[in-house]
Amino acid sequence: MADQDLERYFSQSEKQLEIDRVLQCFKLDPFSILDLPYEKPDSKTLKLQYRRKSLMVHPDKVKHDRAEEAFALLKKAELELEDEARVKHLLSIVEEAKVEVLRENGYKVKTQVVATSLNSDVQGSSDAAEENKADKPNSERSKVVIESATSVNTEQYPFLKTREGRDAVRAKVKEILFEMELRRRRQVKKEMEAEGAEARRAEEESQRRKRKQEEAKQWEATRDQRVNSWRDFQKKGGRKVKKIKRSGLA
Repeated sequence: MADQDLERYFSQSEKQLEIDRVLQCFKLDPFSILDLPYEKPDSKTLKLQYRRKSLMVHPDKVKHDRAEEAFALLKKAELELEDEARVKHLLSIVEEAKVEVLRENGYKVKTQVVATSLNSDVQGSSDAAEENKADKPNSERSKVVIESATSVNTEQYPFLKTREGRDAVRAKVKEILFEMELRRRRQVKKEMEAEGAEARRAEEESQRRKRKQEEAKQWEATRDQRVNSWRDFQKKGGRKVKKIKRSGLA
């Protein structure tokens, strides 16, 4: 369907509803913003979905005070999902969310550990993965740990396919991303405070050195004056000691 056909297909009310939907999405979840499932999107699907959604919220195509904001959010979400490392990170959070949701709903969760190391290819249950790692030398084993990820087999848990399950996972993803963002901001604030304290210490040290230099210059500038004063003092016989009169009773 051509862009012009899409534009005619969507009514103004639908476009405004889509803008409201985008604005209500959690800003750190690009899957929600683009209304995509939690899975790695192929390039074609991503571009088609972005085109469809962006046409609905384009500031030139719809009358809405926040159309530009919604349009920018869609573009940012598309760029994030084009970043393979970012997608991998987000999907690992999704798997973590699935585990937590299942446990909160009384399920005993069985996870898989999927390794993506160039030198290792470990996939299976967590117990099998641990046995596999135990047989490897430390250097290779540590590489598996670094590049492995936990995943949940959705087919084993029909609850995750229900509306309730999907909503619960989405809410949990939001919760995890929110906590991660809070930690990041606290760390940034802590680093900025540390940098500020270091900058203040450096400034104080700089001012101290400047004062010492000024004092040294002042001392040197008044050297002749001090020497002349001392010479004048010596010419006058130095300090005169006041004689103490003795009484006749001593």
